[in-house]
Amino acid sequence: MPLPNLHMTAMEVTHSLTPAEIDALVHALTPASRTIADVPSNPGSRARLIKPQLSFDAAALALSFVPAAGETLSDSSPDVSRSASEDAFTYHHLRRTLHEMISATGVPVASRYVVPSAHLTIARFNSPNPFDAANQLDVDAGRDRAKREALMVEVERINRWLEAEFWPGAADGVRSTSGGESQSQTHKAESATELSGQWVVGEGKGLDFRKGTLWYGGGETIYLGKKIAE
Repeated sequence: MPLPNLHMTAMEVTHSLTPAEIDALVHALTPASRTIADVPSNPGSRARLIKPQLSFDAAALALSFVPAAGETLSDSSPDVSRSASEDAFTYHHLRRTLHEMISATGVPVASRYVVPSAHLTIARFNSPNPFDAANQLDVDAGRDRAKREALMVEVERINRWLEAEFWPGAADGVRSTSGGESQSQTHKAESATELSGQWVVGEGKGLDFRKGTLWYGGGETIYLGKKIAE
């Protein structure tokens, strides 16, 4: 996936409709678009995601996250902009809020996927696809067990690295490190690295209310929501 196209879909309103049908839905949603897209900028509505990990299915590779539950945050946390209690509002709560606000406009939410996964698709399999044995075009690749095993071994290797470098550490909040990494960093620098494996939805860029061919990160922006104030 080209870097400018990387995205996480917080809420898909609909899919597989004609441009005219989409335009009608956009017209109905536009009056509420600012209120909806600005939700993450509101205090108490900032969902934090942590523990990045590669995942895949027969169609694509993704970088997935899970909702935070106070990890790395405490009363003495160096991240003074956030308290552990703020994690009570999770990514699932954000999706629920967006769903309710969109539905309140009279536009029905008809997403392709029901599972509330927090992920960025980073690659899609081309043909031949070693994981799609059901596809007659890919039947030979689908039988190639060695290709599948090689990819899974590499995914597991990357996930071990992600966990060691970017996941919250033990109960004391110290990030686990690889054996070759220097431990002589200052507390401030160590804390910055420790928190680099997290993402608060709305940091850096607000929610992007878009229409069009969004599956690959395309489409056009109707309204770009406020980002969380620094």
